[in-house]
Order: sequence, then C-alpha cells, then structure tokens
Amino acid sequence: MSQTTNTLLTATGGLLAGLTTAGLWALHLQTHLTRARTRTRNQKRVILQAHTLIETLRTERDTYHQQATQDDTTGLPNRRAAITHLTHATETHNDVGVIVIDLVGFKLINDRLGHRAGNTLLSQVAERLRRLTQSDVYPARLSGDEFTLIVHGGLDRTISVAARAWWDISRIPFLLDGRQIDIVASVGYTTTHHAGHDPDNLLHLADIAMYWAKTNGGVIHAYAEHMGDTPTDGRPRDWPPPHEN
Repeated sequence: MSQTTNTLLTATGGLLAGLTTAGLWALHLQTHLTRARTRTRNQKRVILQAHTLIETLRTERDTYHQQATQDDTTGLPNRRAAITHLTHATETHNDVGVIVIDLVGFKLINDRLGHRAGNTLLSQVAERLRRLTQSDVYPARLSGDEFTLIVHGGLDRTISVAARAWWDISRIPFLLDGRQIDIVASVGYTTTHHAGHDPDNLLHLADIAMYWAKTNGGVIHAYAEHMGDTPTDGRPRDWPPPHEN
C-alpha cells in the first residue's frame, strides 16, 4: 500500500470517527432537548392545572360566601351579612342608625294568594329598598317579611331614610298577578346616639320600636325608653300589644 493510500485511509477513518462522535453528541443533545421539551410541557400542564384549580376554588369560595351572606328570595344581604356590616359600622364610632321594617298583613297575602305571590311581594319590597341604597344606606332582609336599613349617619339622616322607606312601601301599590295590592310598612328605628355602639342592642331596640309601630297600625316609630325591653319568652312582635301613655 502506498503512502498516499495509507494517508487517505487514515484521514477517512478519522473523519468517520469524528462524524460518528458528532452523531452521538447530536443524538445525545437531541435526547436532552426532547426530555427538556417534555419536562416543559409537563410543567406547563401542571401550572395550567394549578391555575384551573385555583379558579375553581375561588369560584366555590365566592359561591359559598354568597350563599352564606345573600338572601335567596330577594337577592339582598341576609341577616348574617347585616350584622357583620353593622358590627363594622359601629366599630368606627361614627353615628349609625338602624331601621327595622315589617309588612302589616303579609301573612294574609301568603294565605290568600300563595307563597309564590308572597315571595314576589318580598322581592318587590326589596327592590324598593334597594333604590334607597347609597353609600350611606345598606339594606338587608332579616327574616320572613322583616327588613333592615343600616344608615351611616345620625338621627336626621335616619329619620329621612325611614320616612322614605315607609312612603315607598305604604303609599305605592304593588302589582301581583295583575292585581294591585296595598301593603303598610311598620318602621322602627334607633341610632347610636341613643342606643350606643353595640350592634346587637341597636338591632334589638330598633326591633322593639318596629313592634310599637306595628301595633299602632303601621307607622314610623323611634325607640324610647318607656317601650321597655324584650321579655325572655319571645321577640317583640310576639308580645301582647302595649298601650301608650
């Protein structure tokens, strides 16, 4: 074999060895890239799943919160939400008024027209109270046909809101199944100026005032000390009617 041929064979062998080594490195690199892409896809899938789970949990949390704080029939905040709002309002030590509203004759509506009509009436009352909602007025349904308005303000503002609520309910007929229905509101109220900043006491005394308003035919009544306190055997509306002096 000539020197030239030997040189060519050696060069060719070296080239083939180099190509083989390069191919192995390329294959090795491709394998790493493939694994990296797979890990990246897996990580993206995990991140996407995590985001989906977080959104699901947020939705469920909001749903549970809504169920816990919103009245199903009227869409207004419920009693729990009202007490929470009132508690926060009184913690500021600013003037707060509490108005409690009850519907005279609501039971007759349920008895004569049915519960569906009664629920429709409650929703219409709620809508009228919702129209009173401003930054300083918070409406809620307490239970049954009883509503509350929490007023961020003193006596004058509370009286004004109470009067407007009574007028909107008692002087404007409701429409149920094509029939006009008249309802009278019993409205009782008190303020932190008279009742202090305890939220339970505020709601309690406004409730007593509402009872007096109801026993007098559906009027507006402020709480006064001569009204007394709630007996241990029931809420104010369950007492026998009082007689004013």
